[in-house]
Amino acid sequence: MKEVPFDPENNCFMKRLRCVPAFDALPDDHIRLAMNAASLRRYDPGEVIMGDGVCERQVHFLIAGEVEVSGIGEEPYRLDRLGDVFGEVSVEDGCSCSSRVTALRRSLVVAFDEDALGAMGDVGKIFTQAIIYRIFAEVLAMRLKEADRRIAKLQAELDDLRN
Repeated sequence: MKEVPFDPENNCFMKRLRCVPAFDALPDDHIRLAMNAASLRRYDPGEVIMGDGVCERQVHFLIAGEVEVSGIGEEPYRLDRLGDVFGEVSVEDGCSCSSRVTALRRSLVVAFDEDALGAMGDVGKIFTQAIIYRIFAEVLAMRLKEADRRIAKLQAELDDLRN
């Protein structure tokens, strides 16, 4: 993992951040303020981003690349879209490290540390709450769709077994 400095004057990168669903409604000055509390990290293929029993209490946004999320007893899945989120559960429940996230391609990730955001004062608190609620709404909708898909598949298998 390599920390990459954030340049608030890099218009190309700011434009990319504005396309992240969690940030798209925020003014640029709020995005810049939040990025001062964030870590911009580059991972090479095969590097573990989170997991292996280490709890960092960070929310991660995928900016570029592809990662694989795997958990015990679960099918691994890939994230490769701008703004895909992982690590959100560790912030909400205090320290859930049941999943492992590994870079499949060279990946750029923005990591928001809960403590650093809290240190931003009222703006940080409001920003954190807005992002966390939006993340949970998006993640829950995605997981609900996946659960519905799995239930339909299992129901079809059960129907086949009964016939």
